[in-house]
Amino acid sequence: MPDSNSKRDRVTGLIKGAPTAVLVSIGIHVVLLLLATVFVVVNIVKPEPIAFVPPEKFDRPKMNLRKLRVKVKQDTKPKRSATRITSKTPTAMPDIQLPPMTGLGGGLGEGLGGFQVMADLSQITLMGGAQSVGNDLVGSFYDLKRLKSGIENPKMPERGANQGPFRLLLEEFVSEENNWDDKILDPYYRAPKKLYASCFMVPVMESSMAPSKFGMSDQMVASYWLAHYKGEIGLKDRGGRFRFVGDGDNILLVRINGELVLDATYLYGGRVTYWQTPEPRRDRLGIRNAYVGDWFTLEPGVPVTMELLTGEEPGGDYAMMLLIEEEGVEYPEDKRGNPILPMFKTMELPPHLVDEIKYRTPEDSFDITGGPIFEIY
Repeated sequence: MPDSNSKRDRVTGLIKGAPTAVLVSIGIHVVLLLLATVFVVVNIVKPEPIAFVPPEKFDRPKMNLRKLRVKVKQDTKPKRSATRITSKTPTAMPDIQLPPMTGLGGGLGEGLGGFQVMADLSQITLMGGAQSVGNDLVGSFYDLKRLKSGIENPKMPERGANQGPFRLLLEEFVSEENNWDDKILDPYYRAPKKLYASCFMVPVMESSMAPSKFGMSDQMVASYWLAHYKGEIGLKDRGGRFRFVGDGDNILLVRINGELVLDATYLYGGRVTYWQTPEPRRDRLGIRNAYVGDWFTLEPGVPVTMELLTGEEPGGDYAMMLLIEEEGVEYPEDKRGNPILPMFKTMELPPHLVDEIKYRTPEDSFDITGGPIFEIY
C-alpha cells in the first residue's frame, strides 16, 4: 500500500506549480495580443498607393479665336538719343557712357515699344475715349474757376459774372509770346482724366456734356473751362493741301506744326486772336456760319503736330464742329450751294458715334463717313 505522505507531497507540488504556469501562459498571450494589435493598426493606418486613372477622352468643341489687333508705328527711331550720365559727387569713379537706345517706338499713345493694343471702341464719346487707339489727339481739361489745389479761384467768377479774366487768360495762352504753353494753365485745376479724340464733332448741346466726359460733372459749373488736345496726324500713302472749316461755341482754334490755321471761336463782342480768316461760308453749320481756315500741306508718310483748343465761356450751349476740305476735290452741294464737306477724323468712327452725330445734326450738313482718314501710324 503506497505511502499516504508521499502522495500528498506530489499533489501539493502540482498545486504549488500551477500559479507559475498560468502566469507564463498569460504573459505569452499578452505578448501575442500586443503583436496582433500592432499588426492590425499598421495595416489599417498605412495608406494604399493611389493609382492615377486618366479621364475618359471626349471631343472638345473647336472655337474660332480672333487674333489680337495691334497698331505698329512704322518709324521705330527713338525721339531722343541717350545722353551721357556722370556723377556729381567728388568721387574717383569714371564717367558712365550709356550705349544708344534703339528699337523703341514713340507716339502711339501710351503703348510700349511702339505697340498699342486696340482700345474698346464702344467707349468712345464725342469728346474722346479713355484709351488711345494710336491715331488720336490727347486732351487735357482745365476748370479755370478753381486753382490747382482745388480751391475757388477768386479772379474767375462763375457763370453770369464778369468775363474779362477768362478772355485775358485765353488771349495770354494763345499769344505768340506764350505759344500755347501749358505752363500758362498750370496754376488752374486740371482733371485727372485725359481723353483721346479721333474727331471733333460736337453738335450743339448743353455745355455740361464736355466736363462730364472728363469725369467732372459733379464737381463744377460748366462755364469758364478749356480743353487742350495735342497729337500727330498725317497720310500714309499720299500728300495734299488741306484746310479746316469749323464752328466753335465758344472756343475752337487749330494749329498745325505750331502755326494757327483756324480760329472759329465765337465770343460776344470780340475774337480771341488777330488772325484773319476768310468770310464765313457755310450757313448754319452749328448755330452760326462756319469759318474757313488757311491751307496747309501734308507730305506722304510725314506726320505733323496738330493742336486744338476748345472751351466754354459763360455756360449754356456748347459746340465744336470741325470739317476738312482738300484742294482740287469737287464735293456735292447742299440746297444753298455750299459744299458738303467730310468730318475731320483719324480713324473710322464706331457705329454708335456715327449714330449719335446723325441724330444731333440736320441731314446733309456734312459727310460723316467719307473723306480722308488722317492716320499716320
